[in-house]
Amino acid sequence: MIANGFRAERLLEPGVMLLLVGVMWIPGICALAVNALAGRPVSALGLRFGGFKPYLAVIPIVPAVFAAAYGLSWLIGLGSPDWAMTRLLHDMKMAPGASMPSHHALLIMLPASAIVGPIFNFLAALGEELGWRGFLLPALMPLGKLRAYLLLGIIWGLWHMPLVLVGFNYPGHPLAGVLMMCLGTIAIGIFINEFALAWQSTLLAAFIHAAINAQAYGVWQHIFPDMNPLLGGDTGLTGIACWTVAGLLAMRLLSRKNPAV
Repeated sequence: MIANGFRAERLLEPGVMLLLVGVMWIPGICALAVNALAGRPVSALGLRFGGFKPYLAVIPIVPAVFAAAYGLSWLIGLGSPDWAMTRLLHDMKMAPGASMPSHHALLIMLPASAIVGPIFNFLAALGEELGWRGFLLPALMPLGKLRAYLLLGIIWGLWHMPLVLVGFNYPGHPLAGVLMMCLGTIAIGIFINEFALAWQSTLLAAFIHAAINAQAYGVWQHIFPDMNPLLGGDTGLTGIACWTVAGLLAMRLLSRKNPAV
């Protein structure tokens, strides 16, 4: 499809979007198949809830990391906010002069993306997480945490290569975008891995993954529409730095976690 000229704009078509959701289940289907061939129960993939506390913690933490990434980008001059979100309104074909002030974004769109977004995106994210945190992370852990996290992050990043090449992620930067995607998935992976291991829950990993997707494709891109994807925002160096800090803090705080069943 890429060789035939498939571009990111087509991902907005309903049929293609459904296909993309189906593709997200390939890691999960592979994990389920290998797990079954090994004669292990499905529960071996970490399909347990793990308690309410980590989910409640993640709901504010994920938007806070995004706010830090975009706030840092703004602070160092990589982009400026468009509180009226004029590009979004134009794309929605709203009346000339229509605007959406910042308090609408903060009081409506951001809470909705933080609370409703993870639920809406959960099933699609679970398809990936059955493969990444359900099967691959435990399989790699005998190599040691550092190697396991690096390898999983690289594999997860390369999994997104087709989306980068068609311009869905890092538009205009296909080669550098693949590298940045891998760095980003390594950084985000530290955070998700720590929570998944602490509560032995792939469902929790899927919830975090879904929460991140909800923020990544939600209000922030509309408030900062002209951010350089390689340098600023959640996908650039600022985002990688903020997720690395969040991951290392999670590692420190959860290292002695003994979760209750």
